[in-house]
Amino acid sequence: MAPLPVNLALLHELLDVEDHWPPIVLLRNARAVRGHLPPLVLSVAELEGSAMGPGSRDELRRMRDRAALYERIAADLDTVRGARILKGPSLAARYPAGVLRPLGDLDVVVPDEAALWDAARLVVRDWPVDELDVSLLDDGGTRHLLVTLRWPAEDPMLDPEPKIEISTFAYAGEPGLVPMRATPPEDRLLADVLALAEERFQRPFTAKDRLDLAVVLASAAAPDAALVAAAERYHLAPELLELCESVRTVPSLRSVVPDGLTAALAGPAARERDRRAAAQAPDAPVEAADGPAWTGTSPEVAAVLAAGQPVHGLLLRRPEQPGPGRLSRTRSVGAGTLLATPLGDFLLVTGELVDPEQYQAALAALDD
Repeated sequence: MAPLPVNLALLHELLDVEDHWPPIVLLRNARAVRGHLPPLVLSVAELEGSAMGPGSRDELRRMRDRAALYERIAADLDTVRGARILKGPSLAARYPAGVLRPLGDLDVVVPDEAALWDAARLVVRDWPVDELDVSLLDDGGTRHLLVTLRWPAEDPMLDPEPKIEISTFAYAGEPGLVPMRATPPEDRLLADVLALAEERFQRPFTAKDRLDLAVVLASAAAPDAALVAAAERYHLAPELLELCESVRTVPSLRSVVPDGLTAALAGPAARERDRRAAAQAPDAPVEAADGPAWTGTSPEVAAVLAAGQPVHGLLLRRPEQPGPGRLSRTRSVGAGTLLATPLGDFLLVTGELVDPEQYQAALAALDD
């Protein structure tokens, strides 16, 4: 199959803009929808010779610099044991030359907590990280972590900040419905496509998702039956089928999704929906969590984790240099829970509002 041509005509369809409108209207629509689409529009407009002034050229330059930044970070993280990047640069490499794939965050999956802190230390060492978030999740008694690192963009008023998400799991799933799947497929393309489908648990599919899948399916390396098998094994057949059908609503992309792919996904998608419906039934059996119980956490934090929900960390103190430790530690402080990590100390919270007494007790415990 020939590579997918990404041009202004296709972007008019993706963004639901009548084809007689100039690129400026595409750009306005791109800014109004989710998905970091303006750089895509600007890069395609430049390739097709559209008139551009210094403002739009500089915006495009900044986004190309951002893409190069992510590529450098991805290359550095290749030195971390078992680290893998989902989507991001590997999908961008499948776009036509000169077309800039929309840039969100960089998703990094590592095999365990020690590798997670190694990866986080590497990013903190080389880049001006000024925001640090940590979340804990439980998978049948196994602790998982997600670390998010951010720093200001070159133009903080106009551009999204660089964001690196490092986790000990590939696909978080949906608590009580779709289990966490810690390890992605070995095949990078399969892992990327499943990551696209997994986004549906967080939000509706966007033009960016549709274009990503179309570029993959139009490539010479397009996955075949292995994709259907992986979608079924990873409990993502309904989401992948929905994304395929969404791509087919775009007239120029209708033929990119083979009839055989959607037909093959129909059965696994139906079985997965039935499985989820059974899991939601009032009398469905509740499986006991395997593995050791959480230690050093308050009853409130332990209960939220046991229910499959994430617990977030409120940063209390951050050292000037990351510590040498390779594992985090939790301990109860009154009714709260402290999380000590190589990157800083956190108070674990289960909601948007934090009990002032817990917060003060946590600070006092750090002083001690």
